[in-house]
Amino acid sequence: MKKHRFLFSLISKGQVIVCFVTCLLVVASSIGLDLAYAKESSIDERYDFTVVVDAGHGGIDPGSIGYKTKVKESEINLAVAKILEQKLKKLGVRVVMTRPDENGLYGLSTTNYKKRDMQKRRDIIEKIRPDIVVSVHMNSYIRHNLRGAQVFYDNTSPISEKLALCIQNQFAERLEKSTKGVSVGDYYMLKCTESASVIAECGFLSNEEDEKLLITKDYQEKIADCIFVGIVNYLNLEQ
Repeated sequence: MKKHRFLFSLISKGQVIVCFVTCLLVVASSIGLDLAYAKESSIDERYDFTVVVDAGHGGIDPGSIGYKTKVKESEINLAVAKILEQKLKKLGVRVVMTRPDENGLYGLSTTNYKKRDMQKRRDIIEKIRPDIVVSVHMNSYIRHNLRGAQVFYDNTSPISEKLALCIQNQFAERLEKSTKGVSVGDYYMLKCTESASVIAECGFLSNEEDEKLLITKDYQEKIADCIFVGIVNYLNLEQ
C-alpha cells in the first residue's frame, strides 16, 4: 500500500512539474508574441488607416484574356495588387488583401463559384471595415482600339468619387491614353461597403499596345504607384 502511495506521489509531483513548465512556456511564448506584435506595430503602422486591396478574379476565373499573349487578367491583377500592398505597408498603412495568391475565394466546389467568390470578398470587407477598398482589374472590349486606365465608382458615394478622382488624376498624368476621366459603375464590389470604394481598370488586354505594357514589371509598377499616390492624396498623407 505504501509503495502505491509513493508511486502516486511521484506521479503527482511529475505532473505538477510538467504543468508548471508548460505554463512557463505558454507565458513566455505569449510575451514573445506580444513583443513581436508591438515591435511590428510601432515600425509599420505609422497611420491609422486600413486599405483593402482586392485583386480581381483568380483560380478557375481568369478574367479577360490577352489579345496576343493570352495572358490571364487574374495574374496581372495580382501582380499589381502585391506591388500596391508593399508600397502602402512601407508607408505605414494597414493593408488587407482579399486574394493573396493565384487562387479564387470560392472554396472547393465550383458550383456558383462566381457568386460565392464575390460574397467572400464582401465578407472580408465587412469584417475589416476599411477606410478604402481598391479593386484591381484589367479591361477588355470587343473593339481593339480602346486603350488606357479608368477608375469606376458608385454614384451614391461622394467619398468614392473623391477617391476615384485622386487615382484617375495619376493615371491621366502618367499612363498612356488615360485621360478619359472617372466613370460611374454599377458593380457589386462598389455597392457592398460604405467605405470609399473604387474599381481601377488599369488598361485594355484587348488592345495590343496596352497588352504589351501591362505584361511588363515596369508598367505594373507604374500602375501600382499611380494608385498608391492617389490613395496618399485622398488620405492627405505624407510620403
